[in-house]
Amino acid sequence: MPPSMSRRTPIDTLLAPRVSALTSVVTSALAGEPEAVHQTRVASRRLREVLPAFVAADTRRGRDVAAAVRRVTRALGSVRELDVALGLFDAAVTADGLRPVARATARRALQTARSSALRQARTTLTPARVARLRARLDALTAPTAPTAALDREGMSAALHARTLRAGRRLRKAVDHVTTVYAPARLHRVRIAVKRLRYALEAEGAARGARRASSQVQQLRAIQDLLGRAHDLHVLEEFLQGVQRRVVTRSRAAARDLAVFGLALERECRALHAAFLSRRPALLALAAALTAAPAAPARSVA
Repeated sequence: MPPSMSRRTPIDTLLAPRVSALTSVVTSALAGEPEAVHQTRVASRRLREVLPAFVAADTRRGRDVAAAVRRVTRALGSVRELDVALGLFDAAVTADGLRPVARATARRALQTARSSALRQARTTLTPARVARLRARLDALTAPTAPTAALDREGMSAALHARTLRAGRRLRKAVDHVTTVYAPARLHRVRIAVKRLRYALEAEGAARGARRASSQVQQLRAIQDLLGRAHDLHVLEEFLQGVQRRVVTRSRAAARDLAVFGLALERECRALHAAFLSRRPALLALAAALTAAPAAPARSVA
């Protein structure tokens, strides 16, 4: 093993890559690039999972850094939802058809809402705030940072504690899902699945895992299913608002959008049923994770 590889620290293997993933795309996201918006939100969530292992959340610096990264996630949330809604709308219209007036009205409303959400994100994530965030993260990853000498076993224990909490949150969220279709409850499960997945990924990286575990893969599949259900529901609700606004100008367009919305709701209910079939396996996975002891730390080769 080359000497330089053997001296890699937790900062090198866990923190620095996640910091770089965020800082390399946030400017493009605020420029309005849809893929960069998505990458920035994913990177911010992954970074949030490892930050508590490197900086104490009960210190002022810990609170400031955590709040700044969380602000990035939230500020771009509506932009990302509308990007996905636009993509789903275009795909659904291509597949199922929608008369020109209804199609143009809905798409124009989606684009207008997206532009407004991006302006709000830029108001929240000002250049000064982004610069401060970069400086704080650079300070955490510097060779002279207090975290540079972080004990690997202590860090692994901290990451495992986050996995345990995420597993418990997931079990609680899944317990509230019943056979009655409830979009908000499904969305809470989706968020819990996402947090547990990222916590597991961080814990695996701390152990030197080279590939995603079967548990991470299972969570990703559930996340994809619930993600589509959430995205379709967001589009459905948005189109309901458009329908109410255009009904006085064009009853035909409003009727078209109503029919279109019903088709979206039917797919959402089908995805809810698909989730229920996977619910026992997901509960078993969460139970196994919350009962398992922490795996021994292993140096990253």
